[in-house]
Amino acid sequence: MPVHSREKKESNHEEMEVDYPEQDGSSSDEDDTESSSVSEDGDSSEMDDEDCERRRVECLDEMTNLEKQFGDLKDQLYKERLSQVDAKLKEVIAGKASEYLDPLANLQENMQIRTKVAGIYRELCIESVKNKYDCEIQAAFQHWESEKLLLFDTVQSELVEKIRRLEEDRHISTNKNEKYQHNARSEEGKLYYDGEWYCRGQTICIDKKDEVPTRAIITTINHDEVWFKRLDGSKSKLYISQLQKAKYTIKHS
Repeated sequence: MPVHSREKKESNHEEMEVDYPEQDGSSSDEDDTESSSVSEDGDSSEMDDEDCERRRVECLDEMTNLEKQFGDLKDQLYKERLSQVDAKLKEVIAGKASEYLDPLANLQENMQIRTKVAGIYRELCIESVKNKYDCEIQAAFQHWESEKLLLFDTVQSELVEKIRRLEEDRHISTNKNEKYQHNARSEEGKLYYDGEWYCRGQTICIDKKDEVPTRAIITTINHDEVWFKRLDGSKSKLYISQLQKAKYTIKHS
C-alpha cells in the first residue's frame, strides 16, 4: 500500500481518537446539565432517549464516513496496482522486464546446451552409421571373395571331372574302335570294305549314326579318300580312316 494512504489512514484514526474523547466530555457535561435539569424538571428519561438517539446517529455517520474512506483507499490501491501491472506488462512486451529477461536467459542457455549436445550426438550417430556401413561393405566383399573362390573351386572340380570322364570315354571308344575296326583299303582304283569291292560308277548307300542314309555314286577312289556324288548333284568325300573307325558305313545299293 502507498505511504500517503497509510498516513491518511493513521491521520483518520488519530482524528477518531481525538474526536471521541471530546464527544465523551461534551456528553458528560450535557449529562450533568441534563441531570441537573432533570432533577430540576423531573423529566430525565426523555433526555436520555434523545441523547442515545443523537449518539447513534453520530456513530452511524462516523461509520459511513469510515466506510467511504476505506472504499476510496481501496479504489486508489486497485488503480495503483493496476497501473503497476500495466507498466510491468508493457515491460514484458517490450522485452525489458527482469521477470521476463532472467528466465529467458536461462531458457536460451538451456537451448544452447541442448543444441550443442544434439550436434555432438548427431556427429556420433553419423560416425556410427559410417562405421557400420564400412563394416557391411567389408563383410560383403569378404563374402563375395569367399563365394567366388568356392564357385571357382566347384566349377574347376566339375570341369576336371568332366574332362576325366571324357578322357575315359575317349579311351573306351578308341579301344572299342580298335577292337571292332572295319577292314577298309584302296587298291588300284578300287575300294575294299568288309569283304566287298567297290568301283567307280557304282551306286552305294552311305549311312552315318543319327543321320538318314544317303544314296550316292562313287566318282573317284584315291589312296586315302573316296569321292561320291549325291542324287541332288552335290559332291562330298569320305576318308578311308572314317570307314575303318565306323564313323561311316557303306553298302551296295
